[in-house]
Amino acid sequence: MVNLKFMKLVVILMFPGLIFAHGPTRQKVSESVTIKAELNEAWTLISDLRNIGQWHSTYKSIGKNGEDLQPISMFSGESGMVQILTLDSEKKLFKYRLKKPGVLPVNNYSARFRLEEGDSGKIKITYKGAFYRKFLNNDPPPEENDEAAIAAVTKMYKDTLKKFEKKIGK
Repeated sequence: MVNLKFMKLVVILMFPGLIFAHGPTRQKVSESVTIKAELNEAWTLISDLRNIGQWHSTYKSIGKNGEDLQPISMFSGESGMVQILTLDSEKKLFKYRLKKPGVLPVNNYSARFRLEEGDSGKIKITYKGAFYRKFLNNDPPPEENDEAAIAAVTKMYKDTLKKFEKKIGK
């Protein structure tokens, strides 16, 4: 009887700790810009993944189009692996998941790059993604925490949108 009461007490005391003991939360970043450009010309540039470096600030090239894992080379000299989830010319949507993120301090990263036709020959470009920080346990080092991951992804998105605008904007 004493053992049963003791076990109940132990469980009651441990339960609150179990509720609050968890790792990182999923982070999200979204950046967009509206530029004067032709939608189909912009999509042709985006959908040529072997030459993604023409418009992307971090990625230099992706091995080939397809749903299998593809090698991705980066301007930093690092390489990674990417899975192309969607390359939809009708919806003007490019979705991918980085399996090996290379230079980015993230884990389980997925993103989408979308073009939408606007008024007066303008297009809206939205780049958004979701990810976990690189360090998945508690108490990450500063270069692998949530803030570092958000800052790195935000910088990549802003730099990519600027580069894309320079390349295709009129």
